[in-house]
Amino acid sequence: MNQEDFIITFPKALAGFPTLTEFRVFEPEGTYPLKFMQAVASPDISFACMDAATVKLDYDVPLSPEEAQVLALEKPEDALVLVIVVVPGEDPRRMTANLAGPLVLNTRTRTGVQVQLDTRIFPLQFPVFLPRGEGEIGFPAGLIGFPELRRFELLEPSDAYPLKFLQPVEREDIHFVCIDVAAIKGDYQVPLSGEDASALAIEAPSEALVLALVVIPEDPRHMTANLAGPILINLRTRQGRQVVLNTEQFPLKFPVISDK
Repeated sequence: MNQEDFIITFPKALAGFPTLTEFRVFEPEGTYPLKFMQAVASPDISFACMDAATVKLDYDVPLSPEEAQVLALEKPEDALVLVIVVVPGEDPRRMTANLAGPLVLNTRTRTGVQVQLDTRIFPLQFPVFLPRGEGEIGFPAGLIGFPELRRFELLEPSDAYPLKFLQPVEREDIHFVCIDVAAIKGDYQVPLSGEDASALAIEAPSEALVLALVVIPEDPRHMTANLAGPILINLRTRQGRQVVLNTEQFPLKFPVISDK
C-alpha cells in the first residue's frame, strides 16, 4: 500500500501558508490509510491526509476553469484527491476530514491545487469513522452460510483500522472481518440484480457502504478480500444484504496489500 515518496508543487500554495509551494508526499509504513504532506522549505510543517475515496466514495470535486488549467489533467487516473484530516489525540475514532478544502494532485506532472468549496455543501469536519450508537444493521436474508443471523453491529476498533467487524447480535462468539472496498479497489462497482436493488432501496450513492469480507492468514501481509460476495449496507435504512457475483469477473481472494 505504500507509495513512493514524491514532491508536489502547489503554484497557488495552500490556505494559510502562502509562502509554501513544495511538499513531500509520503506514506510511512504502518500508517495506512494516512498519508503525510511535509513542506520542503519548512520540514516542521506537515499535514495528515487521506485519499478522499476512502472517506466518502461519492465525493466529487468541482474545478473552476482556472484550477483545471493549472492541473492540466489528461485522464482520470492522473488525479489523486486528498483531504486533510484532524486526528484527536484522546480518541482517534473521532478523526475528521476537511471536505471543503480538498487537495487535487496531478501525479503525472506533480502539480497540485487546493480547491476551496462551499462549506454549506462540503463539511469542514466530516467524520472518518461511522458514528456509534446508531442502532443495529438488519440483514433480512442473513449472510451466506449463516441465514439465521439477521441482526448485526458494525464495529471499528481504532487499533484495527481500516478493518471493520460485523458482530452478530445473536452470537457474540463469532464475528466477520471486513473492509471498505474503496480502500483497496477504487474502481470496484457492484452490479445489482432487480431483487437486490429492491431489497436495499438505495436512493443515492452516499447512502451505500460496500464492504468485503477479509481472510487474515498467519502472515497478515497475505490477507485477501472476497470481492465476489460483497456486503452492501444502506446507511439510511440500516439494512444490509450480501450480494453474490460471478467469480470469473470478481475474485474470491483479492490481495488487500499490494506488492507494489
